[in-house]
Amino acid sequence: MRKLLLMLIVASCLISCVSTKKSKSSNQDISGIYNRQESTEKLELKSDGTYVLFNPEQSFSPVFEQCEIASKGKWSVLSNGMLELTSEDKFLKQKGFEYEINKENKLSQDSLYIQINFPTDFHPVKLNFYFNNSNSKSIKTVRTFIVLPKSKYLWDRKININQISFSMDADISGTTLYKGRILFSIFEEYIDTEKTNFLTITLPNFDRCFFEFEPLNKELINIKNSNQLYWQGDIWKSN
Repeated sequence: MRKLLLMLIVASCLISCVSTKKSKSSNQDISGIYNRQESTEKLELKSDGTYVLFNPEQSFSPVFEQCEIASKGKWSVLSNGMLELTSEDKFLKQKGFEYEINKENKLSQDSLYIQINFPTDFHPVKLNFYFNNSNSKSIKTVRTFIVLPKSKYLWDRKININQISFSMDADISGTTLYKGRILFSIFEEYIDTEKTNFLTITLPNFDRCFFEFEPLNKELINIKNSNQLYWQGDIWKSN
């Protein structure tokens, strides 16, 4: 009887210890604001399982336009005690990919005209157009107004409906804040290029904040202790 009672006490203690260990690795235990050492960059881990990564404050001049938020999304603690971050563009399509196409028929019928409208003057990208999935019928340019001869870029004139793919490559030259996204695929549509030869493509949300957003896909961060993280070669401490 005494042995049974002792076994029950030990089992109860073990369950309690395991429960305590689990609670210490819960999201709420490490939530808070972490500051990167020797920087004003901050990582906020919210108790609802979301995070916000803030850009460092500017300490030089001239001051240029900068977005406050570098990235945001979901965070969780893994069983091995590592912190995992995944940015929100893995959960929902970001607004920067939204577009509007206005289709018109005007000017010379021998050409296809494409006008690209960005919300601001900031658009460090190269524009890519592919016609009918053909590399030989493609163009890459930095110009936002393009005139293309139909005889060169489209199929036989008897085939009116052409497949047009539009994407953008990041032009990182001179863009020190760029975080790593290379290709932005905007759309692939079939367009009757006999009835429509002037396309106005508007990207209402492709601005600096969208371009500089830092995508994180299962990014791992080492949890050193209750108020310190080790990430990107630095210590991040909570207040």
